[in-house]
Amino acid sequence: MIKYMKKLDKETKVKLIYSGELLLFAVLFLVFGILKFTKVMGSNPTTRLIFNIITLAGAAWGITDFIWAISSKKRQQRISLLDKVLILPLVIFMVTYDIICLTSKQPDEFYLYMLGSAFLYITVIYTFEAFYHYHHPIPGLFEDDDEEEKPENSQENPEK
Repeated sequence: MIKYMKKLDKETKVKLIYSGELLLFAVLFLVFGILKFTKVMGSNPTTRLIFNIITLAGAAWGITDFIWAISSKKRQQRISLLDKVLILPLVIFMVTYDIICLTSKQPDEFYLYMLGSAFLYITVIYTFEAFYHYHHPIPGLFEDDDEEEKPENSQENPEK
């Protein structure tokens, strides 16, 4: 039965791996979101502080990455601008939320619901991107394959 399986080309393999990774992350964020909403995964002030600092830095990088994506023509050819636009509302939310949490004391339920909502939003984004990028792959996915093939094809024969 295995001998009848059709061999996949490189492009299909790359698309399947990338889409599979996105779906795996979507499932992980779904689990984290459910655990936060059901209060199974609780929090304490120290973990909240650490998480807020890390997500504030990540959100700042997300905004910087979006600005870089819209201002660089070279980068636009390698990435999906749709991915950057879809994550932008979450990034803006996280900056606002982190500043609120770092400057005032918020109830534990507020933290769990806001974080659970963020995780579920990421789940929706990654699930959409997994299916979308299977049909419309990111150009940057295939650049590494092109770079690996060039040296093989352009090798000169030193004996000539």
